[in-house]
Amino acid sequence: MAGMKIIDSHVHFFPDEVFRAIWRWFDEHGWKVKYQEPVEELVRILKSAGVQRYVCFNYAHKPGMASYLNKWTGEFAGKHPECIPFAAIHPGDEDIAGELKRCFSSGFAGVKIHCHVSAIAPDDESMFPIYEAIVDAGKVLEIHAGTGPELEGYSKNISSVSGTDRIAKMMKRFPTMKCIIPHFGVSDYRGLFGLMDEYPTLYTDNTMVLSGFFPEPPDMDYLADAISRHRGRVLYGSDFPNIPYDVRTELDAVMKLPLDREILEGMMHGNAERLFGLKA
Repeated sequence: MAGMKIIDSHVHFFPDEVFRAIWRWFDEHGWKVKYQEPVEELVRILKSAGVQRYVCFNYAHKPGMASYLNKWTGEFAGKHPECIPFAAIHPGDEDIAGELKRCFSSGFAGVKIHCHVSAIAPDDESMFPIYEAIVDAGKVLEIHAGTGPELEGYSKNISSVSGTDRIAKMMKRFPTMKCIIPHFGVSDYRGLFGLMDEYPTLYTDNTMVLSGFFPEPPDMDYLADAISRHRGRVLYGSDFPNIPYDVRTELDAVMKLPLDREILEGMMHGNAERLFGLKA
């Protein structure tokens, strides 16, 4: 698949000082992050892996952080036109509508929420103002609400704030919301793909699942079939730089999937172009 265009739909870029705190947390509670470099060096490494465009995610683990992170992301995207910026927000923030309006009016493609980090479930009513703003603006939600990876250090057991049943309740309440569930929902990937049969605005990405890093490998035949069945709603993602292995590991695994070239091209760039309204 030489020369294939690549849009990485799951990349994390934070201010350097925030990155350092995140890497310390991963060192203690998760894994040793391979790429602990200044942000500009991280951009160079990602591009050297063949990525032409990338989504920039960061997230607010407590109220009051979002405006700082969003200001930084907006400035970063201004320097890097290949970046597709997503906003951070916390349901405890005082002016959710105003903050998201400012982000969306300046070109942000959507909102990133990490339920494990914020310790708030996707179907919690405190999330509803965020979803309403996303739907009203026609933007995209990327919400880490699947079953894993479960890491020590989270303030709540992830089963209490995530899972396919809670995603289903969220989508039932907001059935037209364009929503990405990353990591194929991790262990309950069958349940997530089943939910995608019901909700045509529900998307997913492969992030970290195909790397061989997670202790329970997925059924690859099932995944290949599910990706083909939902060919327009599966995205490529790496989770760079917060990964314990080489950035090409997941990329190479995706390229080895038994998929037709048309389906693979959709996963690698075409689906992201349509979802985020990018020029092909």
